[in-house]
Amino acid sequence: MTATMKMRSLYEFRIGGDALNSDTSYSIEPETPVHLAPSLVIITGLSGAGKSTAMRVFDDLGYYCLDNLPPALILDFFRLYMQGTGTKKGVAIASDMRSGDLFDDFQSTVMRLEAEAIHFAIVYLDCDTEVLMKRFKEVRRSHPLETQYSLRRAIVEERKQLAATLALATDVIDTTHMAAAQLRQTVLQTVVQRDAADVSMIKVLSFGFKYGAPRDADFVFDVRFLPNPFYKEELRPLSGEDDPVYTYVMNQDAANRFFDSIIQLLDPTFDAFVNVGKFSINIAFGCTGGRHRSVAFAKRLSMYYRKRGKDVQTYHRDITHPL
Repeated sequence: MTATMKMRSLYEFRIGGDALNSDTSYSIEPETPVHLAPSLVIITGLSGAGKSTAMRVFDDLGYYCLDNLPPALILDFFRLYMQGTGTKKGVAIASDMRSGDLFDDFQSTVMRLEAEAIHFAIVYLDCDTEVLMKRFKEVRRSHPLETQYSLRRAIVEERKQLAATLALATDVIDTTHMAAAQLRQTVLQTVVQRDAADVSMIKVLSFGFKYGAPRDADFVFDVRFLPNPFYKEELRPLSGEDDPVYTYVMNQDAANRFFDSIIQLLDPTFDAFVNVGKFSINIAFGCTGGRHRSVAFAKRLSMYYRKRGKDVQTYHRDITHPL
């Protein structure tokens, strides 16, 4: 990897070369805080250089992502979103030549952002012309300027028109020789200044098989083989979140052996998922109604990984269904 550094209002890093050539109520536990920066990320650069891949990084991190927004609307949208949600994770916006003449407002928008002291980054994605031509031919998509020029000329013209935008960028990433997973890692390290392993998220879901299994789970564990607290009159109105039910489920040898086996299965997969660019792992526990056993296991697994510094979100999908 090569890097050159220039002084601007912020340091610019140009990353190059050897690093880029897819009616249910919920109970949600508070997620583990993740400290992310900056609060506004503007992704721009050459068409075909990997903006969609970069946007997915911020989507995985919990940013609100919006594609193809004209520059003049960026500040107003950022204000509206932050006032409306109070989120601390931020906004990621892709803005580029698809906006046509409206993209001419980019420089004035940057000045407005600086005047309001907003913590923002401008990520400019660059790429060699020959590689861009190959990418467009492989995906059979048209370049935004191809209605006026040949493909090669369109790329050259876009590069000229984006020269002023490039000069404003806080981070410039050359994706010529990068694979998608390498681009994601580079965006994390350069813009967010964290490694992929540090930002991977574990989503733990409890559910009831009688209401249907989740479709998006990477792992589904069936805990119906354990005695059901539903048949204990004093435990029936409670849930796996309550100590009596949790203790009843977890005091069983079979439950502890099963939990240990789950940890042995899951631990080796996290780094492997990150290495292929998957930052969110969905783990589901199912029992009959989704109120007792599955909730207890989801609670225990969440506590286990939180204690080890993982970012964990816990969802109890069917816990509020009537008995």
